[in-house]
Amino acid sequence: MQITRLGAATLLLFAIASPARAQGIEIFGGYSANADYVANTPAILIADQKVSPFFSHGSGPTGFEASFKRDLRNGLGIKVDVSGYSDRFTPGPAAYCQPDSSASGITCGTGLTFQATGRALYVTAGPEWKIRRDKRFAPFAQALAGIVYSRSTFVMAGSDVQYGNPFTGGVLLFTSAGFPRERNVSYSDDHADTGPALSIGGGFDIRLSPRLGVRVAMDYDPTFLVRPVLPDLTPDAQGIVHLSEPGPNERHRQDHLRLSIGMVWHIR
Repeated sequence: MQITRLGAATLLLFAIASPARAQGIEIFGGYSANADYVANTPAILIADQKVSPFFSHGSGPTGFEASFKRDLRNGLGIKVDVSGYSDRFTPGPAAYCQPDSSASGITCGTGLTFQATGRALYVTAGPEWKIRRDKRFAPFAQALAGIVYSRSTFVMAGSDVQYGNPFTGGVLLFTSAGFPRERNVSYSDDHADTGPALSIGGGFDIRLSPRLGVRVAMDYDPTFLVRPVLPDLTPDAQGIVHLSEPGPNERHRQDHLRLSIGMVWHIR
């Protein structure tokens, strides 16, 4: 349902922006990268909740951007922008933990590895203003608003799992319900979310011919998605980390910086 609504919104925005005749139109397409400001941590503790939301950042080093602009007057126009990104996290160690009657109160199955992937699709629209649009070098600024659809998957597996408490880093998944101590362990989950997004920034075009040019653009792209709160891993006075209840999920702002480069076509 979320993908259907996103596609309908995209078609609606393009229909609003499409002119009756092809005059004063710019079409851009190119490579795009979207960086987030999520701090890297040596270990992530997830207790009794899905893991994939922790890898859903709404960003990625590999992506695309495509836009359609109709000029109104004096360099001011309405722009519709679509961009998508993929982020494959480096596989790493993982542990599947449960409570037990030992002194530490926990035992972990180790020897597992995890893989996680995040994807994001942005659809925004709003005004763009370009100065010196008839010159070879033409800077522009934009302020767009719309939605972002983010999806992530998480897979953890191991074929020779050992049980103890030697976990040193990576992903630690704790389940209070417990599970059978088997040598072959696998776990997976996925997550999807949609929220508001902005794109505020600009760039410049370098005209190569009357209808073709090169564009470089940079934007601040905040998103407002529901994300889990990372648990507190600070040890107590005895050096023990206490596993608390599952952290709450909250809708808050995530900061992103987008960089795009590609070709722009001018249709007059």
